Amino acid sequence: MSDHFPRRHYKAVYGPLAQKTLHNLLKRELMEEFGFESMGLIADALINRLLELVDTYTPEHFRLLPGQMLWLAVARQEKVGYGKSMLRSKLVPVIVTVISAEDLEAMAEERVDFRELRPKVVARILKETDAQGGVLALSDVGIMLSISPAAVSSAVKAYQAEHPGEVLPYRGTLHDMGPTMTHKLQAIELKLQGCLTQEIARRIHHDPQNVDIYQTDFERVYQLYQDGKTPRQISFLTKLSLHLAEEYIELINKYVAEDDSSVSKS
Repeated sequence: MSDHFPRRHYKAVYGPLAQKTLHNLLKRELMEEFGFESMGLIADALINRLLELVDTYTPEHFRLLPGQMLWLAVARQEKVGYGKSMLRSKLVPVIVTVISAEDLEAMAEERVDFRELRPKVVARILKETDAQGGVLALSDVGIMLSISPAAVSSAVKAYQAEHPGEVLPYRGTLHDMGPTMTHKLQAIELKLQGCLTQEIARRIHHDPQNVDIYQTDFERVYQLYQDGKTPRQISFLTKLSLHLAEEYIELINKYVAEDDSSVSKS
């Protein structure tokens, strides 16, 4: 057929069909409804970026298994600022396992109540999210499981009581949000027990640089405490919260004071 019909014939027949694309539909919308009549190139750039975002946050290659769900988490490396809204935060899509075959088997065979499984389920969701480069708030997990954030918090505490030395990764521990300061205390306590920075970072799901920062803050508190400063003075001078300064002082009294007394006795 190509010998009988000129190129313009194919263009006339099939060209309009080739223009039936989502890109062109969006471009028409921008140009006719949003004032982009003379800004076709800008419209093209905006649409290409929009379609990239759609592909990123609704990826077709994700395969959900029974009991799993797709959720948007804050990027693990996102910098946190006071009053920073979710609109300004980078988000990443993650797949989490809300209920697994093992969970159902435990419920069926061992008569385990779902409430008993909560610590395990919450820990799994937080760890799966962390492994995919995201971090959740406890309120996220609460929505997934149809329970309150307080119930999620109780599940976290129950899990950590059963797994001493491990701090679950969520926004309270990774992004310093809310009242949670467990990770800092955990890092210093492990350091005082003789653990190396890399091991501490692995156990509390933190960057080694952050562990070193906690150590530096602790040493500043220790020096000021040795100089006779009060917790409020230490908080003011170090710009750490009063609560954290007091908790660091408790660790000093628990570990450093014990070491000093044992040295003096010997």
